[in-house]
Amino acid sequence: MKKLYSLFTLLILMSGNVQSQCTETDVERVMLIGDSWAAMMNTDNTINSVLDRWGHSGYTYYTNAILAENGTKTTDFLQANRLNEIQTQLLARPSIDFIHLSIGGNDVLNQWNKSWSQAKTDSLLDSVYSRIVQIIDFIKVVRPGVRVLWSGYAYPNFGEIIGEMGAFGSTHPFYGTWNGMGQPNFVELNGVLNYYSTTMETLAANDPQVEFVKATGLMQYVYGQSANLSVPPGGNYAALTAPMPLGFPNYPSPKNAMRNYVIFRDCFHLAPDAFFAFVSYHTQKYYHKAMMGDQYFLSAGGNMDGSVSDVGNVVNGLQVGTAAAETYKMQLTFNTSTMPPDTGAASASIFLRREVVAGTNPIGNNMQITVKSGNFGATLDVEALDFVAPGDAVVTPCQFGTANVDGGWVRLDLPAAVLPFINATNNLQVMIAAPAGSGLAAFTGAGDPDFAPVLNITYGPSFVSVPEVANASADVQIYPNPTRGEVMIDAKGNQISSVEVYDLPGKLVLTAGAAVNKIDLSELNNGVYIVKAYTEKGAVVKRIVKK
Repeated sequence: MKKLYSLFTLLILMSGNVQSQCTETDVERVMLIGDSWAAMMNTDNTINSVLDRWGHSGYTYYTNAILAENGTKTTDFLQANRLNEIQTQLLARPSIDFIHLSIGGNDVLNQWNKSWSQAKTDSLLDSVYSRIVQIIDFIKVVRPGVRVLWSGYAYPNFGEIIGEMGAFGSTHPFYGTWNGMGQPNFVELNGVLNYYSTTMETLAANDPQVEFVKATGLMQYVYGQSANLSVPPGGNYAALTAPMPLGFPNYPSPKNAMRNYVIFRDCFHLAPDAFFAFVSYHTQKYYHKAMMGDQYFLSAGGNMDGSVSDVGNVVNGLQVGTAAAETYKMQLTFNTSTMPPDTGAASASIFLRREVVAGTNPIGNNMQITVKSGNFGATLDVEALDFVAPGDAVVTPCQFGTANVDGGWVRLDLPAAVLPFINATNNLQVMIAAPAGSGLAAFTGAGDPDFAPVLNITYGPSFVSVPEVANASADVQIYPNPTRGEVMIDAKGNQISSVEVYDLPGKLVLTAGAAVNKIDLSELNNGVYIVKAYTEKGAVVKRIVKK
């Protein structure tokens, strides 16, 4: 299907450098629910800070003193007042599609004892698991299709912090908690946490609406044990050396990761920067990609990504700006061949992770992007002449996220003039420059998919040739989204007459008859589909991502 450009678009393409109006409206996408870990994340504004650092600066979270409260257990969240509050706030905030759930830790810290048999421990953990599932199921009923991330916990540190107080250890505010568990050592307490984490890992593997990122050893990885541990097993290890996700189960989370109240140090609540690292890891492994649009593409890497200078020097690294009187542009290649055929992008963004800056930071709001459908030079590889090669459009993107710290992500929202050149027919190459930069900024390359440059695309309904149906019932819910295969259809008591599934170009790929309440997309390729459910009141159309 040949795309027809409007006169307005053609004028934009002919006009050279274009920039969209750079505004961003905050959208609440995450609800924070849980115990003291959730309450402290709220106090520290952790989720918003992390999302901004990862380039998702327009997305925010919501919570309140009922949804996130110190000392709460799973039983508290099955009480009517908290269930009602969850329902009230979800119904009032339709944009929320993620639940960050931190619950279950107090059930163990306040009940378990190291003297228990394995059977008694299993009984406790099974009851906690059952209540967590009940809470999640309630949330899923209130907001069909919502995705729940049970965030888990990092190792506590009772033994070192209280042990270093010697005879005064019993005066520590959390001594009673530790003593009530029989003063378990690191292996004993960490073992219970890891044992339970495996159970939650199984739940997440079997429920497409539940996610879990195992990270019990994360504080050990981030902080290291710089000085010898003052209690057994002693010894030390450097930061960034603990194996993830379990770290060293015979060690605690380092003391420096624990919250410091000046007069005493916490034993199981993280310091603000440690909570930031904790949520950042969850974003690295889950939120970053989950919050993107219909489809994302990682840059190609190898010889197809790199940088070229104004004097013809080609380097493998990704860098923009000026160094030693040479100005560098950065070239990225995205293989977009898996886009649905004859389907266009309604919006697109590029995410880049700043690695290091030498001199004055060149990353500013004047970044310039040249795009090419195909390749700039003779091949897709970065070549000396690519620095001056013409493209299909030259634009100034809108810049969001964090550009002022190493490890921060910059999101470059591409103007409409770029969108016609993003298609399944050709690779997309982009050349990124910082025209006014006096320093050099380096970005993380494609070697690690967690940190690779990303092209994020959202498709528009105008590209889908599915006829509209009037009087659609807003009561019908179609979920989960995304799905690994099975899609549930809740018509809220209305009779379903039929269901149709279309691919984005508008081809009918699946049908189901009357009274169906679910369909299975397992046999379809991963991608974006349009699900249309017909009821006695009309029809509901929903875009579903199959992954």
